[in-house]
Amino acid sequence: MLGKPFVYILLVVLLSLGVTYFQYYFKAKRIGAKAHLFAFLRFTSLFLLGLLLFNPKFKQTRLENIKPKLVVALDVSESVDFLKEKNRVQELFSTIKTSKLNNKFDIDVYGFGKEINPIKDSLSFTTKQTNIAKVFNGLNDVYNSNNSIAPTVLVTDGNQTYGNDYVIVSKTYRQPIYPVIIGDTVTKTDLRIQQVQHNKYAFLDNEFPLEVTLSYQGEEPVNQKVTIKKNNTPVYNKQVSFSQQDNTQFISLTLPATHIGKLNYTISIEALDSEENIKNNSRDFSIQVIDESTKVLIVSPILHPDIGALKKAIESNKLRKVTIVKPSSTIDINQYQLVILYQPNTSCKSIFEKLNQVQKNYWLIGGLQTNWLMVNSMQSNFSFSSTNQAQDYLGNYNDGFELYQQKNISIETFPPLESNYGNLTVNSKPYTLLYQSINGLTTSNPLYTFFENNKQRSAFLLGEGVWKWRAHSFLNESNFESFDAFVGKTVQFLASNTKKERLVVNSEDTYLLGDVFLEAQYFDKNYVVENNAKVSAIIKDVKTNKEFEFDFLFKGNGYKLDISNLPASSYEYKVMVKKGGLVKTGVFDIENFNIEKQFLNPNVTKLQQIATNTNNELYHINNIDKLFEDLANNENYKTIQKISYKESPLIQWKYLLAILLFVLSLEWFLRKYNGLI
Repeated sequence: MLGKPFVYILLVVLLSLGVTYFQYYFKAKRIGAKAHLFAFLRFTSLFLLGLLLFNPKFKQTRLENIKPKLVVALDVSESVDFLKEKNRVQELFSTIKTSKLNNKFDIDVYGFGKEINPIKDSLSFTTKQTNIAKVFNGLNDVYNSNNSIAPTVLVTDGNQTYGNDYVIVSKTYRQPIYPVIIGDTVTKTDLRIQQVQHNKYAFLDNEFPLEVTLSYQGEEPVNQKVTIKKNNTPVYNKQVSFSQQDNTQFISLTLPATHIGKLNYTISIEALDSEENIKNNSRDFSIQVIDESTKVLIVSPILHPDIGALKKAIESNKLRKVTIVKPSSTIDINQYQLVILYQPNTSCKSIFEKLNQVQKNYWLIGGLQTNWLMVNSMQSNFSFSSTNQAQDYLGNYNDGFELYQQKNISIETFPPLESNYGNLTVNSKPYTLLYQSINGLTTSNPLYTFFENNKQRSAFLLGEGVWKWRAHSFLNESNFESFDAFVGKTVQFLASNTKKERLVVNSEDTYLLGDVFLEAQYFDKNYVVENNAKVSAIIKDVKTNKEFEFDFLFKGNGYKLDISNLPASSYEYKVMVKKGGLVKTGVFDIENFNIEKQFLNPNVTKLQQIATNTNNELYHINNIDKLFEDLANNENYKTIQKISYKESPLIQWKYLLAILLFVLSLEWFLRKYNGLI
């Protein structure tokens, strides 16, 4: 039986022949050679026109063999090199690329440390931290289809330096997991400083608390001395005993903050004769001693969970103290560097008047219970004409925000804030951090914005529900750090009246070895962020007087410099902008603590838990052939045949139209030439 395309073609041929015969042969008395030529051209043009109108299509059947995926995740952190397993992992990587498993699987290889990324060519074991949980979160986004088959080989020592518990996260992973241990599983004798807990800051003439956790791995009882030194001078020592059963000890003490500035300390425990790793027997830390803290006042006529969320976020920095009062309380606002007005009503009018009188910085947060008429009358930065109708406001991050460096913490995914529906009119120059997004439409109206008038700075947030933002941040990252830093940046900016500078450098007092970044912002004379300036830094090692010169790279809304390769020491920096001659100086320390070099053995227990949870076997890299054999013989992983159908036109219409125009033009030219037109 003929298919439809052939029927269409036959019909077009018959119609074209019929019309041509009628025009050139039906009543013709004489038929010459020219008539045959014109008949052929007419038939061709009619036939092509018919094909163009009908455009017959052919159905193509395609048979495709789809191999199951095999995902291989390789640990490329520094701990692999430290455990002397670097060569074995590299050898495994080369073997996988050429093994017979390629006949059965389509193999994807990833390397992971702090992040997880595809690997094609070579391995580099330089990652300073390990987050195994991110492996499962990241791969879940790629291999999350219910129909996909992607057994996953996890090659690691199982030692995680930060992130969520990867055993728990692995339970959400949809694919079977085959853990492969790297490292010596024979337990080695080791004493280590497990953890040091202390505040980053202390107040002058006070004592600051210090807690040290020590652990022992071994069979014989030992008794070793723990020493704490300040600038190489011993300030504390104690004999500590361990045994196989009693293998953890805690030391809790307080140390005096005797003078303003940075105090550097070293904690160490005597090494055992049989210890192989003594890098984890000492730990440096520092305390910044100051003589005052930032005091923040929250004034609110109502009770609301937002107030508690703001207090916790602000006080996550130990240098900040929050006081919460009602407007009726006796308040001396001069004792505070910043005042937060939460949903003010008429009872807050006197507070507003005091703020304006002394030019005190403030942060205004509005909501459903705000008296907008009073707010409009007490400040001139904006006016908000509200109705009694409630409105949800989502935030949309402004990449061009220029007052200070603030990374986007995915505000767009946060729950909406709630306030009155109304029209916001801005009267002063706004520095908008978040724009309003209503019903999925981003507007030009600010949701969270700042104002600078003379010596007074202020911020305005339209909407209540900040506590939901803090909770959502915790769900995303399992901690409050991003949101607390978001609020902390606002407090830091508003609590200062320092004149805006064209070059701003952000640095920490202390960094951990291998995780050091400097950030800078540069503004032109109109205080607009300039993204093509040459910003460089000269960094001097105070101990050796050796200098290093680097150039910043522009990322986001500022400049960033990665100097993670610098060794542990004390440093002075000078950041310069070539155009304009602006210079900023400062100091920082890099602690001699590499968390990736604190482990002597792989974490067999957790890797065994993953294998048990997925009903698989735990393998060792020395016996990798057994894993290859099990995967090759596993009948659950089979090649799938996929049949696909595709309709294709007989001829592409562009080419068909071009030929038709050529034939019609040729026929017209010949008829014209022969006087038939």
